[in-house]
Amino acid sequence: MKTLGAATCILWAGITCAQALTPDMTVDFSWIGTRLCSPTPVSPEFLVQHAPEGTHRLRFALTNSAGRELGGAEVALPAGGAIAKGTVSFRPPCVGGMYTWTVDALDAGGKVLGSAKLTRPFF
Repeated sequence: MKTLGAATCILWAGITCAQALTPDMTVDFSWIGTRLCSPTPVSPEFLVQHAPEGTHRLRFALTNSAGRELGGAEVALPAGGAIAKGTVSFRPPCVGGMYTWTVDALDAGGKVLGSAKLTRPFF
């Protein structure tokens, strides 16, 4: 696989080899244990993998299918990328539907280094 990545480096001028060999940042979560319209919301546990080098903080934002933001928070990037359940502030949806968590990787100055999104149904 690294041979293919190295070949890609040679073929694509303007892209550094490190960029070609680095996988994209990803986020994963499950709504299990999160209740609709809960007065005491508990955010899901998140797993962020392949955060870009230089990432200091992660910015989370939850949006509904209409693009309305339902909260979020910035947290320090933990070793291993696991963000504990209840860490991220948000308003839990009161209507079932598709909801998207967006996670931005931020450097020490707040510059966005990478981003990941995952949409899942919430009922």
